[in-house]
Amino acid sequence: MRFRLTIFLILANAALFFALWSLERAPSAAAPAADTVPFTVLEISGRGIDKPRVLKFENNKWRITSPIDWPANLFAVNRIRNQIEFLDREASFSLSEVSKHGHGLAEYGLDDPAYTFRYGNGKKMYTLKIGKSAPVGDRIYMLDQNGDRIIVVDREFVESLVVDTERLRNQNVFDIPRFEVSAFSIRLPSAESAGSMKGNFRRIGLVRDGGKWKFETPIVAAADGNEVEAFLGEICQLPAKSFSNESPAEAGFEVSALPTTITLEGTNRRQVLLLGGKTKDGSQIYARLEDNPTIFTLDAAAFKNLADLQTTLRDKTPVRFDIEKVSGLDISKNGKTLRFAKLKNGVWDVAGELRDGASATARADSAALSALLLNLSKMRIRSFVSDAPGENLARFGITPESLKITVSMSDGSTAGLVVGGGFDASGAGLAYAKTPDSDAVFGIDRDIVNLADTDFLRYRSKIVEMLPEKAVLTSVKISKGGAELFALNAKNGDFSEAVSKLDARARAAAEKIVNSVKLFAVKNYADCAFDANGVSVDGKTVPWEYALSAEFEVRGTGANVAETRGWKFTKRLGGLTQYGLYGDSVFVPTADFVDALFEFTRGSVVSEELRKPAPVAPPKK
Repeated sequence: MRFRLTIFLILANAALFFALWSLERAPSAAAPAADTVPFTVLEISGRGIDKPRVLKFENNKWRITSPIDWPANLFAVNRIRNQIEFLDREASFSLSEVSKHGHGLAEYGLDDPAYTFRYGNGKKMYTLKIGKSAPVGDRIYMLDQNGDRIIVVDREFVESLVVDTERLRNQNVFDIPRFEVSAFSIRLPSAESAGSMKGNFRRIGLVRDGGKWKFETPIVAAADGNEVEAFLGEICQLPAKSFSNESPAEAGFEVSALPTTITLEGTNRRQVLLLGGKTKDGSQIYARLEDNPTIFTLDAAAFKNLADLQTTLRDKTPVRFDIEKVSGLDISKNGKTLRFAKLKNGVWDVAGELRDGASATARADSAALSALLLNLSKMRIRSFVSDAPGENLARFGITPESLKITVSMSDGSTAGLVVGGGFDASGAGLAYAKTPDSDAVFGIDRDIVNLADTDFLRYRSKIVEMLPEKAVLTSVKISKGGAELFALNAKNGDFSEAVSKLDARARAAAEKIVNSVKLFAVKNYADCAFDANGVSVDGKTVPWEYALSAEFEVRGTGANVAETRGWKFTKRLGGLTQYGLYGDSVFVPTADFVDALFEFTRGSVVSEELRKPAPVAPPKK
């Protein structure tokens, strides 16, 4: 009997639903549009909700005030507003029509609604009540804000209104965006006060100054902008994992102790995050904001390196400059100075001292200089040794005689580096160093010590001669003791006819020699004593054995001008060792030139002499 009654009521309810549906199919006014309502308060309550979910619009921001105190998710709030504004009603009918059929709110589950949704400005509030499911389709009954019409809506609409706290809250702890942060600081309990009530702490503070980040405490130093921005990117987007019911004491917040804090400062606002103890499994850490008692948890891994920020965020580029704007470079050590100067045409000159103390100036080796500047600009600090070494820098091998590098810029500014003694950090082979404007000592790779020295010849251009642009070679000759060993004559600067008469091996050697006299490049220079007769090598005088001469005409200047260039060479001293002289420069020829010259001089060399070990040039000073 009871089963039959149930079936009857369902059928009667369905019949009533369709009857009213057909009568009231046209849309009618429901809740007012959200943008026409002073929408500053949202309240959600009902079955399964322990505490009403209350959101308020204050200080131009939406905020959850119950069951937690927390910033709201603006997107979630706007979605609710949009759902109300664009409410899609399947049907609606007045309570008077319902009563004509002998029904009331109970038949629609609206006498004791499943959910109640209130919105307005606090003084004037509108209420929507959510009832039970309609008998057909995935639809639900809802009582409008005036309490006199029943609305049939899609279940999806109701689900969009009854949003849980997790979806309503803003996920981020801080609401100051990264680009707005102008300063931040970390307060950490000192090692001696950790876990005690002493309240001692250390602070790491940074500030944005003119677009650049720098430390203001506990040191005054430049910070690495990229590292700082990466750190702030993580901090500003810290998500609260969950909210906790633990008491402050249970969460590790002691009233008389100073907890770890992270402070962000933005435009006219400031937020302070307080860190408490870890959860039982150690994966999360309790936290709260300074002006908010709500306790929540964060991923503990995000804070494991806080104590190292003084190192990780510090600028690790000791010498910062733009290579394109460098106008000069000085290298000094042990009272000797090597000076590079950039000329107006972009060419570099180098000035320094030779072995005998005589001053010398020449065109600089652009490749060697570029390598030095590039390595200097890319150099990174490997370790920070001491920020306050005092006056005892000598213990780090830093003295007035130490290697000092100074880079001069076109705007008049300078950057520099002073390199002291070496030390070993886990086998890294580092050198102590500092900058001229700071006493802080740090460790760098020793590579720069090998690249930068005061050896003039090392940085002199390896091109000892380059014929004028309009020069036309007429002849190339090799002689010994005035006797000609080899000669090539050109026709209007063309040696092809003369070279074609040689065998393949000699032809290749001749072409090398011809090209060399046009642009003569050497392997390196030798700081050896010499005179017109020979060069001092390994304490012995090695005579000049061969002479290479090149005759040419400089054309296009009116009358053709005939000129000659000449080089002297020792005999081949074993292997590829040979010395040459041009002007006042003793040099070691390149290996391919040594082979080419030997092709035309080997007939004058006693074969046993080639088996002798090559003399060793004196070490560079």
